[in-house]
Formats: sequence, C-alpha cells, structure tokens
Amino acid sequence: MTSIIRHRLTFANVLSALALFVALGGTGYAASKIRTADIVNGAVTSAKLKNGAVTGPKLARGVVSSDKLAPRAVTADRIAAAAVGADKIQPGSLSASLFATGVLGGLSPSKITTITGPTVALGPNSPPTPAAAQCPPGQRAIAGGFNVGSFAFVDATGPTTDGGGWSVTAENGPTPASFNAVVVCAAA
Repeated sequence: MTSIIRHRLTFANVLSALALFVALGGTGYAASKIRTADIVNGAVTSAKLKNGAVTGPKLARGVVSSDKLAPRAVTADRIAAAAVGADKIQPGSLSASLFATGVLGGLSPSKITTITGPTVALGPNSPPTPAAAQCPPGQRAIAGGFNVGSFAFVDATGPTTDGGGWSVTAENGPTPASFNAVVVCAAA
C-alpha cells in the first residue's frame, strides 16, 4: 500500500496540493481580515451583490432616501401589504403634484355629491343640539362641514358613526339662531 502512495507522490502532486491549500486558506484569511473601512467607495456595486443579500434590517436608518432611488424603483407590487400607513407618512409630505395622473383612483367629479341637511332652529340659550346630513344610498362621506348663523356656535363636527353622513352639534346664547350640516359624498 505504501508503495502505491510513494509511486503517486510526485513533486507535481505535492506542489498542486500545497497550492490548493494556500488558495483556499487565503480566501478564508481575506474574509476574516477585510473590514468595511478597507473597501473603497463604489467598489461594491449591485451587480456584485447576490439577490436578497441586502434587506431592510441590514440597512441603517435613513440611508435610503428618495434622491438615492432610481426612477420607478419602488412600485406597488414591491411594497408589502400594510407597509405604508398614515403613521409612517410625515404630515404635509404628500401633495397631488407628487402622484401620477390617475394614481389616486380616478375619482370623477360625477361621483361626488354635496348634500345640505335640514336647517335646525335654536331657541334662546339652547343646549347642544345635533344636526345631520346623510349621503344618498351607495355613497360614503368623504368630507363635511356646516352652515351656521351669526349667533350659533359649533361644539363638534365629524362623520356619522356609520360613515354615511356628517354630524354637527351646535348651541347658542340668548339670541335665536339656526344651523345645518353639509356632507360631501362619493360613490362607494
């Protein structure tokens, strides 16, 4: 058995085995010794990264901003469900000019209705009194408000609990007054 090994143990075989160990050991050494500071800016490009190698948890907060993204890099099909909500959007950061035509659902003016509710009269020193305006069937409240005379003042205003109208509560002082609710509705 030892004669077979000696017969195959040539200088070329020993040298090639040694070269293999040095080559494999060298990459392991390099991987353990190269730090972030040793990499020149721009040396690591997207073509050199494996798909899925860079994920959200691996990025520092604030390193990805809109000026660093390629056009159309973020599209609806690349955003996880519920990843963007009102709690993650800075107030005032979105305006209609930032959206492409039709992105906001294409709400046609023909699908908008404004309804003024019945006038509610307030006698002298009336307690808080409610008034409401209801959307037509098949429509939902998207905004609302009120009309109020000189002597009434509004305590509260907002959508009705079912989302199908607008509610206003008003009162007054010693002078009689009147008010009504207004609702802006859109086809559901």
